[in-house]
Amino acid sequence: MNKLHILHTNDIHSHFHQMPFIASGIRSLRRQYENNGDQVVTVDLGDHMDRMSPVTEATWGQANIEVMNKTGYNLAAIGNNEGLTFPKQQLGELYRNAQFEVICHNLIDRTTRKIPDFIKPYVIREYNGLRIGWISVTAPFHTFYHLLGWQILDPFEQVKVALDQLRSHTDLIIILSHLGYKQDQLLAQQFPEIQVILGAHTHHLLMAGEKINQTFIIQAGKFGQYIGRTTIEYDPRTRQVGAIYGSCYESQYFGIDREIQEVIDRRSLQSDHILSPSVVHLQELYAIDWKMESPLGNLLAEGIRNWVEADISMVNAGQILFSLPPGPVSKKDLLTVCPHPINPCRLKLKGKAIQQILEQSLMESNISREIRGFGFRGKVLGWMCVDGMEITYDPSGVEGQRICKITINGNPLQAEKVYTVGTIDMFTFSWVYPLFREDPQVEYFLPEFIRDVLEKELQSDNAMHSSSKKRWISL
Repeated sequence: MNKLHILHTNDIHSHFHQMPFIASGIRSLRRQYENNGDQVVTVDLGDHMDRMSPVTEATWGQANIEVMNKTGYNLAAIGNNEGLTFPKQQLGELYRNAQFEVICHNLIDRTTRKIPDFIKPYVIREYNGLRIGWISVTAPFHTFYHLLGWQILDPFEQVKVALDQLRSHTDLIIILSHLGYKQDQLLAQQFPEIQVILGAHTHHLLMAGEKINQTFIIQAGKFGQYIGRTTIEYDPRTRQVGAIYGSCYESQYFGIDREIQEVIDRRSLQSDHILSPSVVHLQELYAIDWKMESPLGNLLAEGIRNWVEADISMVNAGQILFSLPPGPVSKKDLLTVCPHPINPCRLKLKGKAIQQILEQSLMESNISREIRGFGFRGKVLGWMCVDGMEITYDPSGVEGQRICKITINGNPLQAEKVYTVGTIDMFTFSWVYPLFREDPQVEYFLPEFIRDVLEKELQSDNAMHSSSKKRWISL
């Protein structure tokens, strides 16, 4: 029996400190397997990149591409961090230097209605007589892709289309999936002819993989902590697959690859140079406080309100990780202070819903709530920062009944009146404040992130002055 070993990574999220270990592991395993006469393929399942990293941000992902090239990847899928956090032009240029093939069957250009040139819908490759069809699909965030100029197609429908095209030309079908673990399980149940699903997106660690009927599913965790290995045993004469199995290895077990470390060191210096110019010079400290109202939180709320042109705005203080001291503020500083790939948005809420959200925001369990996912790269939710309204409240009052009075732009809040609200996309995804999800017509503002909003507001003398004005009045 011949063996084909697939070495796979997923959801590295620009954890560059892990990449020298990953490269060392991949190169070591490849040498070991090839010395035994086996074949090796190396693939990434998407979200290799994350713009919270200064190295990715400054180079628009080219540092990631260089590391992937030198590590020896053969195929790559597109994750939501590549597809949604890179503006259309930058995504179109992202893989221009890639020495590997990028595949995705459910992403097309909204204007041309075609798959863009940098993507292949699928590929067929032969390994010592075994013909493998590689298909990839990515998570369908329809609204956001549409706003960026793309159209995301239903991944299950596109898998069916690809299977119909590949079935008679291949001996084995492998899916590079950036859909998540539950969706991978559904794929296996719906399409039993898929023999292997290499998964990503939900950061599951399936140390030895699992079988759903006859489909092998595996996912190697997150942040480059593990390297996945899936082995296919087959008879090259009959092209029959005998066994499929896998495992995951801790990356740091393999030590550091010096060549990759040198690439990262060089790219880090380049990134520091690109992001170092000052965007504003502060005359005084602008503080953030996760437990109470603070100027920097107010400034972000004011910026979001202005950006989306709303009556009021609400954003959690936890979006700002640090205070800004006096002196120059660079783009790298802003990235450090506000690293989230989170976009501003506008929605409509009745006055009574606004009051209920504000009451909920005063609950200590919400202020100190730790948040994971939804693009959030901080620690806790924090205080609710607002603009366009003044709230009088009793901090010692009964929970849920602490607010005494709310005025919006000087007028009393009306329970049944509909107001436009500027906020963040995270609130429309999560269940932290469920009432934000009630408007089915949310308007998202892309491709800018809230750190771009903060940068603009920091350059406004009027905004800086008004950020010190209290919005929350404690009795």
